[in-house]
This record gives sequence, C-alpha cells and structure tokens, in this order.
Amino acid sequence: EIELLQNSENLGGAGGFNAGMRRALHNRPEAKYLWLLDNDVLADKNALKALVFVMEKNPNAAICGSRIMDIANPNELIELGAFIDYRMGDVARHIPHPEALKDPNAVFAVDYVAACSLLARASAVRKMGLWHEKFFIYWDDMEWGARFKAAGYEVLAANASAVLHPSWIGRTSDHSAVWRCYYRTRNSLWFFSNYCTGTKRRFLLCRMILRFMKTALAFHLRANSALGNAFAGGIRDFFKNSFGRKNFPPPVFPENINPEGIMFFPDPAAAGKMSSHLLNIKTKFHNAQIWAVVPCAEKTQWTALCGKDRVFAYTQMQNGRVPWGEKIKIMNFLKNSSWDLLISSGFAPKMGTVWGKYAAGTDPETGQMISFGKTEWKKSLRLPFAACAFILRAFLLPPPKDISK
Repeated sequence: EIELLQNSENLGGAGGFNAGMRRALHNRPEAKYLWLLDNDVLADKNALKALVFVMEKNPNAAICGSRIMDIANPNELIELGAFIDYRMGDVARHIPHPEALKDPNAVFAVDYVAACSLLARASAVRKMGLWHEKFFIYWDDMEWGARFKAAGYEVLAANASAVLHPSWIGRTSDHSAVWRCYYRTRNSLWFFSNYCTGTKRRFLLCRMILRFMKTALAFHLRANSALGNAFAGGIRDFFKNSFGRKNFPPPVFPENINPEGIMFFPDPAAAGKMSSHLLNIKTKFHNAQIWAVVPCAEKTQWTALCGKDRVFAYTQMQNGRVPWGEKIKIMNFLKNSSWDLLISSGFAPKMGTVWGKYAAGTDPETGQMISFGKTEWKKSLRLPFAACAFILRAFLLPPPKDISK
C-alpha cells in the first residue's frame, strides 16, 4: 500500500516535500490532509490521530504541528511550534510554561510549525500553493506558516501529538554547519525582505546583515574562513537573487602542508574519542611533535601518546565550564609551545592563539576534517568594508519584492 517516490536528484527539503505533496494532491483528490514528516523522526502511535482531531475541531486551521521532543533526551521539549521575530529578524521557539503542558489536549496558536511533523489541510494547500523550491532548505516551512496566517488561516501546535527528533540546537560538529549557515542567512533575508514593508524592512535588513557579518568576521579571526564565507555568501546571493541549491565541497588538507608541531585541542566531551585519531595524524606526519590540551580525566591517556611535557590537563567546574584561571594557563601553554597546526573539534581557543597558524576543525566521531585554514588578514580586513556596502545597499536599494512561487 506504500508508493515510493524516488527523485532523480537532491531537491532539498522544499523540493522533496513538494514532490510528495504534488503526487498526493493529484493521485488522492479525496484526501483531506497531508502529513509531512522528516526522515529522522520517531512518531508516537497517537501523533497523527491527535493532529487530525485538532484540525477537525478547528476548521479555520491550515496546518497543525506536533510537540517535538529531543530523541536523545525524550523528556526535553525542543519546541511546540515557534514564532517569527519581525523586530530582530529571527525566530523564537515556543516553550510553554510547564503548567500549560500539563493539559494533554492543550492547543497553541503559533506563527509556524516545523515540518518534521506537520499536518496540512489539503484544501488550504490547493488554494495557497506549495513551498518555495528556491529555498532548497530552511525557512521554507516558516514561510508557509507566515503565508497561511497572512491569508487569515490559523497555525496551531498540538500538545497531544508527540514526535522524537534530533535537536537542531548547535548543529556545528560537522561540515553541514557551512551549508546550514549559508541557507539560513540567504533565505531569512529573503523572508523578511518579502514579509516586511517600508522603512521597517530597510532597517531590519540592515540589522540582520550587520549581525551576520559580525559572525562572519569572528569565524575568520578564528581561522574558520569556510564558515565565515557561508554568512557573507548568503548575503551576496540574496542581493544577486541567486537561489536554489549550492555546492559546498568538504575541505581538503593541502599536500604542501607539513607541520612540525601539532596541537590537539578537543572539547571536553570529545577528548577521549579524539585520542583515537591521533594515530592517523602520527602516520601522516610522523616527524611532527604532538601537544595536547585536555581535561584532567584524560591526562594519562594523552600523556602516553604525546609525552609528559607536551600535555596540559585543565580542571573543570561541576557545570563543565573551564575557570578563568585555567583558561589563562591554557593560553600560556599554547603561546609557549612550538606548534603550527591546531586540531580542534569545536572547543577552539579564543582568537589570537591561532593568528598566522593553520587550524583544522574535526568531527569528534569520525575524525574527518570539517574546516581548514588560517587567519587571512587581507580577507578579514575586507569584511567590515563589505558589511558597510551590504548595509548601504539594503537601505538605499533593497531588492524588489519577489511574488514568485
């Protein structure tokens, strides 16, 4: 009874959902609802039934979403719908007060619901249209919710419908961080450019661009130019009206790089896993000396690998944070060690310790490189000028409204 629709190419979230909805609307004209689900969702057995119940009781509702719980911690609420912040150019998760969540049948009016579990009324979809495929991924479900609300429909989130989904907070541990930041930057600018008007629109675009470019500069100064370029590239393509899918090849370690000293700086949770990748590094650069900055619990393991004098073990507070005194000691250790390549997995030191040196970001699970580069002063100094140019353009010559679907 299952029809598998296999696309010949990657259409992204927008194109993939649209392909399924088009087929359903054409082949099942009698269907009242369309249930959109991400491929990494685990749905409660009553999730669909609860969504249908809410939609039947609220005939003016166009879409209704589920209560999204963290699949790694099923008792932690990720969101129950969300709101769009038209003042800051951002979104805010809807986390109701615990008292409100005690009512299993509680229903909340929101601005949009994530498409990891979203029930849409087929008649409203036929009237208002499908997703903007130019987005490829991100802000497509947000725009859909805003489009329905602008037309007078309700957008609801049902407490009784529960699904488990990986948390999307802080998805920066692999190369996907680059394309995630690019699409979020580009598509959010398009959204607010088209859903705001007048002087408010101009000021909001300027505020968003300033925020994105400050983040881009921070990443450049931390020797992560790939992530910095993702923000700047998203802004540039927004102005160029260049949408759709973009290619983001993974970084490649240059063949002409032969470091004499390598500094490992894993985040505390990944220190144990990162040690297993040290053998691969030693094989590749067998003449390089190895230093490491690790939590005290990992000192013995890393000392056996690097040597007693080339390991700094720091203490942590109960909440996992590193005290300021320990941070100063870490900075001194980095300053006084003869390394020219930093390998880190997210817990990178502050800017300054990597200036003029190469830095490689790695995935703690696989050891694969997710970013590589060094602080390039010329490019870093260009960013403030680029930011000023973007802001002037947004205020004086904002892009025309895009009414295409």
